[in-house]
This record gives sequence, C-alpha cells and structure tokens, in this order.
Amino acid sequence: MKNIFPIILVVVLFSCNSATKEKSHSETKHEQYEASWSSLRKHTTPEWLDGMKFGIYCHWGPQTVQRLYEKDEITKLEAIEKWKGEKFNAKEWVDLFQEAGAQFGGPVAWHGSGLLNWDSDLTDWNSVNHGPKIDIYGELAKELRKRNMPIVSSFHTGDFWSRMWGTLSLKDSTYLDPRQDNSKYATMNDGRVGEVIFDAWYDRITEAVDKYQPDMIWFDTGFGGTVGAELKGYADRGRLLPNETYNIGGTPERYQQKLIAHYFNKGLEWNKEVEFIYKSHDVPVGIGMRDIEDGNLIGLQYDPWMADVNMQRHFEWKSTWFYNPVNKPKDAGTLVDMLVDMTSKNGRMLLNVPPKADGTFAPEITKELYAMGSWLKINGEAIYSTIPWVFFGEGPTEVTNPGHHGQGKDKGNLIPKYTAKDIRFTQNGKNLYAIVLDWPGEELIIRTLGSMGKLFPGDIKSVCILGSKEDLKWEQTIDGLKVTMPKEKPCDFAYVVKIERN
Repeated sequence: MKNIFPIILVVVLFSCNSATKEKSHSETKHEQYEASWSSLRKHTTPEWLDGMKFGIYCHWGPQTVQRLYEKDEITKLEAIEKWKGEKFNAKEWVDLFQEAGAQFGGPVAWHGSGLLNWDSDLTDWNSVNHGPKIDIYGELAKELRKRNMPIVSSFHTGDFWSRMWGTLSLKDSTYLDPRQDNSKYATMNDGRVGEVIFDAWYDRITEAVDKYQPDMIWFDTGFGGTVGAELKGYADRGRLLPNETYNIGGTPERYQQKLIAHYFNKGLEWNKEVEFIYKSHDVPVGIGMRDIEDGNLIGLQYDPWMADVNMQRHFEWKSTWFYNPVNKPKDAGTLVDMLVDMTSKNGRMLLNVPPKADGTFAPEITKELYAMGSWLKINGEAIYSTIPWVFFGEGPTEVTNPGHHGQGKDKGNLIPKYTAKDIRFTQNGKNLYAIVLDWPGEELIIRTLGSMGKLFPGDIKSVCILGSKEDLKWEQTIDGLKVTMPKEKPCDFAYVVKIERN
C-alpha cells in the first residue's frame, strides 16, 4: 500500500496467478526483519486494513478518577487506588463498539504512568494488582477476537518514571519507589534519558505484544518526539527551520528499530499481517501508517493514514482524553461528517470513547454512538471497504486548521461546518458513492459528475439514495448529475447517492 514504485507493484499484482501469490507470501513470511530502517521499509500496509475505516479505543485509567477533582486535590497514587472499575464488562464494551458501527477496537494499553493496563510479569504496578484488579487489555483482546474484530492497542508512555506514578523494573530486579522523585533518570545519559529507562520501555511493550498479539499498535507521546517540535514551530514537515534550536525528546532510533522489528517479526510468526502506526515524522516514511491526533488533513492523500479523534470536546485545563462530565461529546452528525471526509481522503478514524471510572459509559456518550451506528447501518457500504476516487469531493468547505490538534483541545470550533454543497466521494468496484453532507432539498446537482468530466455519457447505469425506496429521476448533463431527491429523508445526516457505473 505504500507509495513506492506504484506502477511496478500493480503489474506484479495483476500478472501473478494465485499459486505464485501464495509462494511469494510464504517466502516473505520467512524473511525476518532487521532492526534498520532499510529493512523495516520492506513492510507494507496490510490489505485488510485498507478496508478498515472506523475503530474505537478507550482512554481509561487513574486519570479518569483525577478528572473528577480540581487540580492537585488528589495525588496520582491515591487516584490509582480509588480507581475501582467495578462495573467493567468487556462484552458490553465490545457490544457498544459494534452498535456504533466500529470495525476494529482495543484498549489504551499504557498511558503516561508506570501503571500498565495488562497482567504484567515485569512489574507489580499493573491493573491486575492495583486499581480495578482487571486485565483490561487481555479481556478486551479476548472479546474482540471472538467477534473477528482486529485489535488495536496504543502506547502513550511519555515520562513514566519521574512523576510518582508507579515502579520501574530494572535489570537488577530492583524497583523504583513510586513515592519518590526519580527524575535523575531523565538526565543520567549526558543530559538525556538513561538507557535503563528505554530498556524497561522496550521490555514492557514487547511483553504486551507477545501476550496479546495485536493486529495494530500505535504510539503516541514518548515514541518519537517530533510532534512537540512541530507544534512549537521548530520543524516544518521534517525540515529544520533557520535559526532554531532543535531539542527533541522521544525514544532513540535503535530502540524504535528494535521494537518495530520485533513486532513485524512476531506478525510473521503469527502468520498474519500487522501494522505499526505512528505520529508525524517520528520514523522515516514508508514504514508504517501515519496518525494525526485530533485533527484532519487537507486534500486527497497518496498513502493510507489514520486520525485518532477524541469524542469529547475540550475546555480549558479540563482538556482530556479521559472521561470528564464537563467535556461534552461531539454529536453524531459532526462525527459522521468527519468520518466521511477522512475516508474520502484515504484516511480512517480511531475514535476515543472514554468510560467513566466505574467502567460504564455515560448516556450522552452512548446516545451519539448509537446514532452513528444507525447511520452506518444504512450507509456503511459507502464507508467500509471503500477506496478514494480521483476527486475526494466538491463544494466550498475544507479543513482550515490541518494537522495535529487541528480539531481538538480548545479548537473544537474549527471543525468545518459542512453544507449541502459539500460532497465527498468514495468507491467500491462499479459503485461510486457521492455523500452529501447536508440535505440539498428537492434537487441535487453533483457538478463533478457532469458529462464532460471523468464519467463520460453512458457511464452511469443507475442512481439511488441509500436507505430510500423511492425511484429517483436523474439526468447527466454538462452541468452535472442532476438528481431529484426523495420526499422523505432516509437518515438524519450525510446522505449517500449511490451511482452504479457501466
């Protein structure tokens, strides 16, 4: 799927018979990845992932408890012990994922502390021995696998050793005291983070990979460190700007390479295709799938990408990916519009759905998820397993603040307000889908589909509206494809015109 010699790749795919494909896959299966960027770049995005457009993951941890208090009213260690999760039920979580129309899902496996959300053999500080006493990752992975839903797990490690969050298992089997300041480890390597920290980082993540065999892993804070520099204006699309001092955090290249190689080689051992997802330019291009945090991109993208989107809107210091009743959820219409726009641009959405501290989901959260699911039950064929068309859309509205956090934090008002003139395109086989992002009234004109455009006269075989049983009148003219809309709306938002091509 990567944008490397695309013409040659197409020739190979269409000139090989099935036996040759199987042989090639077998040969590739036994070719181990080395811990180098050149070797890791041989990896390709799995074909199955191309059709995955909507997933759900959940930020759940002691931070959920802290958000119920004002600043500094509760320590982090106290929050761990107050986090009970007494109503957690993995089956009910995955039921909700499916009701919302998600194709894949998973846990936030590790977030910004020494506490791991799985049954770890490396440290006592995990969710089985502290907090809810639950193997969160394990129970969710088991339930997702029952439904044949691919598992995504995320790692948001950051500074997990010096914030009095938990313990760190060292090579000599000693432990850091979580009640003390361990910040010395941040500067013990000539002013940079010590090797012992990265050894522990590597050991924990590979343990989670080996135990639960995720189909996708993605890395947030603490993996590469380029996002902070990008947001501060230190770097522009991988270019160091003049007269800038560039100090970067994150994980050393050799640890990144070793970890990714371990995961890719595990995929070969498991005999399944896996994907590594990262932020911005944390690794060289062509090795994994790029993620945009709480944002979107302008225009049709050549390579597949993902946006992890916070379902909650952000307000002041209470900006959080963990549940807080102050942070109201984005409504289903907004989320569907975002999903449609991303899909049309070769992207996909990973939606953060935050549970309450007890492990249940607030009614205002489930209401919007059920509404998304209702829309996808009618219109899912225009999203699932689709690919972009040569035009991603038409109309006046486009993302105005692209990139990380472009539609999050205190910028929720920058999510575009789409109109009836805004249309997004996807396709699958002979079917082309024109998704109108607001109700157009009695007549719709799709200018991109005029008879002098990409579709020649006679190319259109039939036209219908998903969810409507009414026979439609339509005509292709120089000005566009004119469609008389049904009298009744088939759904509450984003209306799909299905065009079957000859």
